[in-house]
Amino acid sequence: MVVEPVDTSQPGAATARRRPRGRASDSAATRRLIVDAAAALFSERGYASASLTDIVAGTGMTKGAVYWHFPSKEEIALDIVRQMYASWPPMLGAVIAAHDDALDALVAVTYKAAEQFSTDLTTQAAKRLLAELPPDALAKLPQPYVGWQGALCSLITEGQRRGQVNPAVDPEGTAQAIVASFFGMQQVSWELTNRRDLLARLENFWKLVLPQLRPTAATGPADAGSPAAG
Repeated sequence: MVVEPVDTSQPGAATARRRPRGRASDSAATRRLIVDAAAALFSERGYASASLTDIVAGTGMTKGAVYWHFPSKEEIALDIVRQMYASWPPMLGAVIAAHDDALDALVAVTYKAAEQFSTDLTTQAAKRLLAELPPDALAKLPQPYVGWQGALCSLITEGQRRGQVNPAVDPEGTAQAIVASFFGMQQVSWELTNRRDLLARLENFWKLVLPQLRPTAATGPADAGSPAAG
């Protein structure tokens, strides 16, 4: 969707407003170019130190062309964070669907997320922006992490029903602990090693946690009247 500039006093804004609308694919590609340039700057310098002029220079476009798509630096930053949020439900769904065992899926989801944080510039920028955007900007975004917690809670509950997860653990509390641990460890890993040791930290985490989640010989499916899944 094309967003027209709201601040017509900005240089080039009037010219950009008169620009004829092109194909939707061209518009999407241009927005992608702007977001990619901004993500690189936000990830490296942070929100306060990356100016709109810097972003424009990184795109190779005119300031008016950038304003045609985004009225401010803040709107670009919010779009980056929203893109990260939008990427999570399909990622979670695809990884969970690819595994029959709930614990395998639980572990795989965290490793896939670690890969995303380690290699995807938009995700890296978005995570930094969440710590640096002003409160009034953050208020425009969805509440973070609750989608993750809900998805993992459902996965653990289903795993208990199938006899794949220890029925003694609390699904909601366990999901909250895993989400908090993962996002905390990726933050520490970023600050100390630029996430180079994130996979090693994740491996150590699961060595500690997995034995507590596995069903023991004395436990079976949470619903004793239902046969365990194959």
